[in-house]
Amino acid sequence: MNTPWTSTHVDTVRAARLPRQRGGYSVEDVDRQLARIAILMRQQRPVPQVSTLALRRSRLREGYTPEAVEALLAHVAAWQHDFDLASPPPNPQQPTSTDDRSGRREWTGKQQDWVREICFARRTGTRAYDEGEVDAFLDQVLLAMAKGEELPRIETVRFYPPKRGRGGYDAIAVDVFLDQLGTIRPILR
Repeated sequence: MNTPWTSTHVDTVRAARLPRQRGGYSVEDVDRQLARIAILMRQQRPVPQVSTLALRRSRLREGYTPEAVEALLAHVAAWQHDFDLASPPPNPQQPTSTDDRSGRREWTGKQQDWVREICFARRTGTRAYDEGEVDAFLDQVLLAMAKGEELPRIETVRFYPPKRGRGGYDAIAVDVFLDQLGTIRPILR
């Protein structure tokens, strides 16, 4: 899929000035998702719809106003939708993935090695994910691949920052990896 992201698109996401209020979406979560979207746009890759369910919300702390965040994410989703409609139909010679959940999937050794050998940069603070949670999810992915099963639902996975004073995996790198993981397909048997 060819998504013609321009520098205007990237700048709109990167330079978004979102108002804040008490009880809004976590600033760190929203900033991390916007950075992820900008990276995908710069790489000319499709941008998955970001669910606000993946964003923490606080009643007492200051955060971005939900209306502004939801409007920006809806705007990005509308751009992606327009690009998807303008994309040429899939090549009939190329096999497309079906939603037949009964067929056995065969994940290639190269795909499994890619998941097994992924290394994430380490960070501290709220722009990191707890290593144990990420590693446990990757173990679930590898187990599903080994058994020839469907992968766990990538769009609903949620990781939390590491405990105070501890390091974790760079959240943006993990999010970009999950986006890539969501695009790989097995061979259906």
